[in-house]
Formats: sequence, structure tokens, C-alpha cells
Amino acid sequence: MTSNLFAKPYHYISEKQYFLVGSSIVRLAVGIHIMFTYLVYYFQRHDVWGIHSFVPADSNVHFFSLYTLNNSIVWFETIYILGILVNFLFLIGLKTNFITPINFLFVWSLYNENPFIMDGGNNILFIVLFFLMFANINEYFSVETKQDTNNKSKNIKNIFHNYAIFICLAQVCILYFFSGFFKAQGDMWQHGTALYYILNVDEFTLPSVAPYIINSPLLLFFGAYSSILMQLFFPFLVTNKYTKIITLFGSILFHLGIIFVMGLIQFGLIMIALDLLFITDKEYKKGRVIAKRTLSVIMKRSDTNVSQKTSTEI
Repeated sequence: MTSNLFAKPYHYISEKQYFLVGSSIVRLAVGIHIMFTYLVYYFQRHDVWGIHSFVPADSNVHFFSLYTLNNSIVWFETIYILGILVNFLFLIGLKTNFITPINFLFVWSLYNENPFIMDGGNNILFIVLFFLMFANINEYFSVETKQDTNNKSKNIKNIFHNYAIFICLAQVCILYFFSGFFKAQGDMWQHGTALYYILNVDEFTLPSVAPYIINSPLLLFFGAYSSILMQLFFPFLVTNKYTKIITLFGSILFHLGIIFVMGLIQFGLIMIALDLLFITDKEYKKGRVIAKRTLSVIMKRSDTNVSQKTSTEI
């Protein structure tokens, strides 16, 4: 009886790999996130991470970093350029089983060389990128062609992949819950004024958008309480088949707001990708069918309208 109890879960995680579309989307988002950092700071790389950066090389904020192995400019340039190349290979999905651990090492080295430029997006990226080393992340949107493996090897890969993805999903749920939990304890969030103070900080404000929100008590109140409730109840709502999609839709809208209102592009990008990870492969395929059907109907109506207009003119 005990063997049967464990046989079913083992069969579930070893039978096949789940969330393959979502994990491939996360790979793309992580790769874009990292590439964005490399390229945006490219012309300031020496000031941010170099020998004469505003973080002294002998400071105690450093953990292990490839950049600290040698103090020469040539070494710094070599590691930086190699980091860009490795991340590009990761982004296009080439040999990810081999490339992902190397990319993790380069990214770890980059951010630990100067931890003061990191935001919440970098923190969750570290955690997710580590577990992606054990997952199949190039099944979709990849330049690499898949090769069949024997059943025993395939079962082991399935187990590693599924556990890695489930841990990532659990991490996102924990992140959302405690984010909402600690927000709910803050006076400014309880009073609905938190967004007012956030949007008055120049570093987290887009001047063209912020005034409309700051001058609207209703938007400030709605934004504060909706974010608390969405994050606090996210783990429960996203695991319910009836509330899952609407919860993910609301979360994506929330992070789009963070991107366009607060300007936190990288943080919003990685969180949206992690939201999309919760959608199963079956749901993605169903959505694709619905989208193609809808597009077909729109095209037919468009052709009909054009034909009617042409016949009327004749």
C-alpha cells in the first residue's frame, strides 16, 4: 500500500515534463533582463564594475566574482564581453544544459561586483536562474533541435525539470504572499497613501504619468489595496482553476503598471514572465487555437467588408 502511495506521485513527475512553454518564456525574459543590464551599462561599465568603480575593489561587500581574479583592464573587458556572448547563447536557447550554469556564474560575478545597482528583479532572477540549470528551458523559441533520449535518462531529466519548475512556482507564491503580508502591516499601505509617497520619489516616477495618479485619491486607494489583496491571496487564487487566469491577468497588469508608471522595466519583465510560467502547456495550446480562430474570424469579416465596399462602388 505504501509503495502504491508513492508510485503515483513518482509516475506523475517522471512521466513527462510540464510547463515547457512557460519555462522557455522565462528563459527569454531572463536572457533579455541580463542582456539589458550588460548593454545599458556598457559605456559606463568601468564606472559601475571596473577597477575604479564607486565600489572599491577591497570593500567587504564582495562575494566571489570572476572580476576579482585579476585587476587588469584586459581581464575585466574579457570577462564582460564573454558574459555578453554566453548570455546571448542562453537567450537563443543553444545548449542550455551546458550554457545555463556558465551564464549563472557570469551573472553572479557581475552583480556581486556591485550589489548597489540591484533591484527586486535581480534578486528573484538569481534564484530562478539557479533552478533553471536543472530544467528543460529550450523546448520552445530555441535554435536547438531536440534529440530523443532513452527512457531511463528521459525519466531522470523529467524529474529534475519538474522539481526545478515546481520550486520556481513555489518561490513566486512565497514572494507574493510575504510581499502582500508586509505591505498590509504598513501604515501608509493601510491608509492607501503608499503610492503617493512612492510616486514622489524621482527615481521611481515617470513625470508624464505620475501626476494623474497622485492627484486622484481613488486611484491611490485602489492601487494600494488591490496590490495588497492580489499579492496576499495570489498563492490561493492561482492554484484554483476558476480564478487562475483572472489572477494572472491582474498580476500582469499590475507589473505593467510598475513598468510604465515607476519605470522598473527589468523587475516588471521578470515578474510577468514568472506569472506566465503558471500557465500549463495545455492552456497555452488552447489559447493558441482560440487566438487563431479569432484572427480567422476577424480576417473573414474584413474581407467581407472590403468585398461589399468594392461591389457598392462598382
